[in-house]
Amino acid sequence: MVLVICLIGLSSPAQEVLDETSDWRRTADQAEELLGQEAAEIARLEELRDALAEQRAAALEQAERGSVRALTLEAQLDELGPPPEAGKREPEPLADRRAELQAALSEANAPVIDARAAYRRADLLIDELDARLREQSAERLLTRSPSPLLPSSWESLRADIGTLQDSPVAPRAAPSSGVTGAAWPLGVAIFGAAVLIIFAAEPLVTGVLVRARRKAGSRLRRRLLAALTLVLRLLIPATGLLLISLAPTFLILRFPESLPMVSGVAGAVFSLAAAHVLGHVLFAPLRPDLRTFSIGDALARRGYVLSLLLGLHLALEALLEGAEEQYALSSSGGSVLALLVILTGLFPMVWLETFLRDLGGEDSDGEVGADLRMLFARLLQATAVLAGLFAVAGYVDLARYALEPSVQTVALVGIMLFLRALVTGVLADLFGPVAPNEEEAAVLIPFFVSLLLILAALPLLALIWGARRSDLSEAWRLVSAGIQIGEAQLSLTSVALLAGVFFIGLLVTRWLQRVLGQSILRRSHMDRGVRSSIVTGVGYLGITLAAVIALSTAGISLASLAVVFGALSVGIGFGLQNIVSNFVSGIILLIERPVKEGDWIEVSGYSGYVRKIAVRSTRIETFDRFDVIVPNSDLIAGVVKNMTLTSHEGRLILPIGVAYGSDVQQVRKILTEAAARRPEVLHHPEPVVLFTGLGDSQLEFELRCFLRDIETVLTVRSDLLFDIYASLTEAGIEIPFPQRGVSLKGLEELTEAVGQLATRLRPGNGSSRG
Repeated sequence: MVLVICLIGLSSPAQEVLDETSDWRRTADQAEELLGQEAAEIARLEELRDALAEQRAAALEQAERGSVRALTLEAQLDELGPPPEAGKREPEPLADRRAELQAALSEANAPVIDARAAYRRADLLIDELDARLREQSAERLLTRSPSPLLPSSWESLRADIGTLQDSPVAPRAAPSSGVTGAAWPLGVAIFGAAVLIIFAAEPLVTGVLVRARRKAGSRLRRRLLAALTLVLRLLIPATGLLLISLAPTFLILRFPESLPMVSGVAGAVFSLAAAHVLGHVLFAPLRPDLRTFSIGDALARRGYVLSLLLGLHLALEALLEGAEEQYALSSSGGSVLALLVILTGLFPMVWLETFLRDLGGEDSDGEVGADLRMLFARLLQATAVLAGLFAVAGYVDLARYALEPSVQTVALVGIMLFLRALVTGVLADLFGPVAPNEEEAAVLIPFFVSLLLILAALPLLALIWGARRSDLSEAWRLVSAGIQIGEAQLSLTSVALLAGVFFIGLLVTRWLQRVLGQSILRRSHMDRGVRSSIVTGVGYLGITLAAVIALSTAGISLASLAVVFGALSVGIGFGLQNIVSNFVSGIILLIERPVKEGDWIEVSGYSGYVRKIAVRSTRIETFDRFDVIVPNSDLIAGVVKNMTLTSHEGRLILPIGVAYGSDVQQVRKILTEAAARRPEVLHHPEPVVLFTGLGDSQLEFELRCFLRDIETVLTVRSDLLFDIYASLTEAGIEIPFPQRGVSLKGLEELTEAVGQLATRLRPGNGSSRG
């Protein structure tokens, strides 16, 4: 009895696998049969396609997981050791045991083999079903209806309007009266609450927060209120739109026989409300300080009106879809209605090109590049014009397929721009620059935010332009599989995980730098250069740790990168010597600190203040307000004159010359008193006047004194010269200037010879003939 129970228990998993394999084969057979039919319904094709996708995923999972019993048998075979070489025999008990295990292993691997076969078969059938679905969709789009410009089409529309009471849709079973009576008022109440939230609550809350931000005393409070304002401008309208999407669920309980039309009306209301919300958050015609773009009032009103017109087109499109599903409209009458709906979207799309051109002229923030913006606008404009031409020619479905996704794409781009401004603004307040001179500090945040938003928008964009959810799941499956590089499996998931972890590490590093620079180190007695070095070092350490953690999280072993680093070392040895030298020199500068930010230095023929020490180079601001980028290796290997390394005190040497015959003691007194009158000059050590030499035309003196701050040397030198010149002039002491005399030898003989020559050449003198 126990043996029977054990056999039943052992056979249960095998029976489950057998049943699952039978289901796979049955579904695959149905798909093959349906593909053999010429007029297969799209709904049935979609249903079988989804079933095959689920079974393919299950088969792949089973094939990759394998059989537990097979793994156990493989372990037992490994314990027996490798099989004997050719020509050799192993003991008979061992050979029998090996044969028994190999036979059992073949039997255990049978479900895995079946799963792999089912996976390949399902994958092939899915490709065939996708091809059939795409073919039928293309045929539907290229189906031509009578032109809506024909008078017969308008007559068909008039006939359709007269028979709207006869709906071809079978009436649905009405729910119990109790549920219906409770649901209808609830749906109306939810809809009314949504309208109040969107049109009343959001402006009220936003206005209160804006006024509170203006009255806030601290900078931190203003930033928090600004971030809260941005977030609530998104959350409050989103809540209202969610309620609008839920309200039809309760109204359908009241009108179950009019499901398509109720859904169409709900879609129309949602489109109009969403257009108002999007136009309000992007352009805010009544709130200039809340606009996403820096534009004027007139252009903001144009943008808001344009948003409403595009929303009106989507609303009419939703009503038309509901009417086509609810009522039996003729192809001629439907084409006329479709043309009217297309015209409501065509004109705003054509107007959009002009609006975007004006937006590029007034938008000073450069949210979108001018070339990309105009290319986008012209593509949309061309699509709208082509949609109108297709509709007039009778290709109504093709025209609607081109125009409606274009309008939805415009809405998606607007949402992405607002989310970019929202997320970037909040993160910039929390993880922005820690010092005023770090202009490049906040560049990574907008870049990563834009990249993540683009990646998130790609699936939505694909759905807008006709991709099915099954297509997205298929694309995700292919991308998630990835490629094998060494021991690492690189896929979209791992790459996204790597980028996300690295981005979070950057944000944490920025936050830590901000706390250190503005809260902790500022209260210490360290000078500005030490604080800047610590903050910079923490930034480099944080980025390194973020990269290491991101690689480890993504499953990329650092040991597997040794080959890559080894190959790079060859390039470093030849072409990257200067870069590595500057990098190492930058680390030495941050640790040893022979030069720090704020120092006045002279290097490579340039003199100025050190403004930024980076890993590769150092930025020096000259006294002419020019920025000079000096490689770090010049600061370490070259000769650097640092006037403010250990102290700001410095010596001033001022040469003075007076005329011969002047009273030298009086000159000494004048120079000494001039130095003593300057508050910038130190009294210890005392100023000294030295008689340095007897020049060609003057007596040479030098006034040597020490200044409290060597950075004032130019102004002190100028003030001393003004004072000394005035004192010497008042004392009657002359300040000579170099004088030179020129004497010519033989000038008398030259004059006499010139006179004789003039006498001979005088007219009437006989000696002038010939």
